[in-house]
Amino acid sequence: MCWNIDKTRYIVDISAILVDNTLMKIYSRQEITKLAVQPYVKRTIEPEFVASLNRPEVTILYGPRQVGKSALLFQNMLHLWDKNGGKAEIFYYNLDVISSDFRDPDKFTQILASLRKNEAQLAYVFIDEAQRLENIGLWVKYIHDQKLNIKLVLTGSASLEIREKVREPLTGRKIEFLLLPLTLDEIFIYNGYAAAKIDSSLEITEKILEEYLMYGGYPGVFVEPDSMLKKKKLTEIADSYVTRDVANLFGIKNTDTVRLIASFLGENIGGLLSRENVSKLAGVSKYETEKILGALEKTFIILKILPFAKGGVRELIHRPKVYFFDVGIRNALLAKLESYLLVADRGKLFENAIALRLFSKFGLSSIRFWRTSNQTEVDFIVKKQEKIIAYECKNTSSKSSITKGLYNFQKLYSELIENVFMVTKENYWKV
Repeated sequence: MCWNIDKTRYIVDISAILVDNTLMKIYSRQEITKLAVQPYVKRTIEPEFVASLNRPEVTILYGPRQVGKSALLFQNMLHLWDKNGGKAEIFYYNLDVISSDFRDPDKFTQILASLRKNEAQLAYVFIDEAQRLENIGLWVKYIHDQKLNIKLVLTGSASLEIREKVREPLTGRKIEFLLLPLTLDEIFIYNGYAAAKIDSSLEITEKILEEYLMYGGYPGVFVEPDSMLKKKKLTEIADSYVTRDVANLFGIKNTDTVRLIASFLGENIGGLLSRENVSKLAGVSKYETEKILGALEKTFIILKILPFAKGGVRELIHRPKVYFFDVGIRNALLAKLESYLLVADRGKLFENAIALRLFSKFGLSSIRFWRTSNQTEVDFIVKKQEKIIAYECKNTSSKSSITKGLYNFQKLYSELIENVFMVTKENYWKV
């Protein structure tokens, strides 16, 4: 093999090597810069992700397709390159296509060793779409435990799929990160504002909210200035990822059924989930319904929030509420990418946006909702150690008085409540 540049200054596309061992693709720094999504939107998890690259554990980055996982990898490849004066040994693999050679970890390490110039220097190995390798957990464990001075970084598009494959083999050997569509805080920062410094007098708060409720937070959609192209990109994501990819990942034969169920959930965001109604609507068995609901949840299309109950009144304790991880995808599924089509949905979309803010801040396990059999309810209950905060959402531009639901909840659980919060357009960034 003939080299015409310094081998320490490369990022190698190993998928090309493994298809044909005589083929070597070497990227210049300029080419890698082009591969990174531009303009780049800085993510909240980035400082911790960067710090993990200096640790010996395997770093795992997972989340839906097209939320910027590869962009984050490429940005950090450039960072490592510059940090090491252009002498970092950095390898990039994409497992959308898997050669038989890749399945043998010994063969992989042999190929890697033949490419390295200095095995005493740490080599960074980035593996995109790692869940596609069936035995990825054992494969990575085998290489990690050989202590070959290799830092492994994996990404995966199906949360529980890759997590199940690496959970047991990599116990004590991994650091995990979840990357989702852009949060409102990330959008604020991109626009030059920190949420803590925003006040209602800034016109941008309403503009950001309106854009977000329409288009959501997929980075490629967010940075696109043309509204028609935004709609096209969202529609393509909904068509390809939400239906075909989800169906293929979980062995669901009928993609139309997946889309029908996802659309039904989209029309009823913030509503109680009735598996029986979903099953009847889709005309499939309860087993198939559960399979599709599970697939939508595991691939970060929907999230379910469970009810809060202490048994003080006739509280609902079983049925969860359903929201979307991205409201833009929800709107695209329903072909509602025009403002006039969302007039009746604005309250539900605002509630969904607040659910995502609470999720990003507190995590799903800390969030509940409260509802009684006589329809008294509170949108969100957040558990903070021994205390709770109650949130009620109103898509208004003026201060709202406390609702009946908040009043009754506060009266019933006064000893547990730290605070109650009416969330409106004038204070949503304070959540």
